[in-house]
Amino acid sequence: MSVFSPRHIWTYRAIFVGLSLGIITLKLLPLNLAASGIPGPDLLVLLAFAWMVRQPALVPLGLLLVIFLLADFLFMRPPGLWTALLLLAAESLRRRRLTMTELPFLVEWGMVTVMVMGMVLLNRLILWMLLVDLDSLGLTLAHGIVTVATYPVVVVISKFVLRIRKLGPTELEAL
Repeated sequence: MSVFSPRHIWTYRAIFVGLSLGIITLKLLPLNLAASGIPGPDLLVLLAFAWMVRQPALVPLGLLLVIFLLADFLFMRPPGLWTALLLLAAESLRRRRLTMTELPFLVEWGMVTVMVMGMVLLNRLILWMLLVDLDSLGLTLAHGIVTVATYPVVVVISKFVLRIRKLGPTELEAL
């Protein structure tokens, strides 16, 4: 199935919402997964970016806004800051996806790396300017690095399990 029908689009949007709510629920549970000192990846961001690059019609900005604003409130982050940074990065990836269709995966991974690290550092800079208590810079950078390192796993799961593949140039012209 190269281009999804409207029924499939709504099915995949429901899957995206279900996966997002599942990730949020797992992060809220007191499982103490970060006992090793290494922060876990931000799977919500990775899921949004992987789907945005592959099938941008499946992840509209309104859906991202609702999910990430909910996550901001539930994770007790400043409401809207991380969401705004994500929306800017996601829209930037959506506009660059036409040039990334024929390029290898490493270029896509590099673009996602730039977006994630930019989001992490810009978030830290804004919070620093607002005089918010922050974690150490090393912990913040480790969070970004772990998130970026996990991106290929999310792409493999999205591609082979959920069958969300990158559209080719001819399929993008048909849209």
